[in-house]
Amino acid sequence: MRMRSIGFTTRLILRTALVLAATPIWCSGLSSVLSAAQATNAAAATYVTTAEIDAALKQMPPTSTTYDKPIKTVDTGAYKVTIVILRRVPGKTTDSALLHDRVTEVYQILTGAGMFETGGQLMDGKPVDLTSEAAGPSVRGTIQGGESRRMGPGDVVVIPPGLPHRFSKLEGTITYMVTRIEAPRP
Repeated sequence: MRMRSIGFTTRLILRTALVLAATPIWCSGLSSVLSAAQATNAAAATYVTTAEIDAALKQMPPTSTTYDKPIKTVDTGAYKVTIVILRRVPGKTTDSALLHDRVTEVYQILTGAGMFETGGQLMDGKPVDLTSEAAGPSVRGTIQGGESRRMGPGDVVVIPPGLPHRFSKLEGTITYMVTRIEAPRP
């Protein structure tokens, strides 16, 4: 399944991630940056191509209802930024909610639509380690008193650490890019 619009979407997600990741650094060191010469050890840019996204999506097991595949991670030493592709297929069970201890997520819907629920209280929480998906220590449970909003292609949501979230209803299969920004350990 080729999705030509992903090239533009990938660029948009990467730009969003860079802005979110760079804002605290830029604000805290603006005067130093203005007077400093360009660093000789600056990290190279990291790219995610449409071919890499397509290849990751082809790895989804045919019987799976949720596929969460990290594509690339950039470790700056101060924080980690991971680009992830997700696909969800409606199943017979309701998706549980998650909250992440140190990870901010930026979702952008590529295809499909659904109701996305955030906030409220996470009930019956059980710890889960989502390090292999670049989401770190997390808690899975149910949301009580959250706010639901329909999300479709092109829509973006920023989910800070500690905020319960989930897709409460899918209108068919949904594919979305996630930028996961992991804060340093305290």
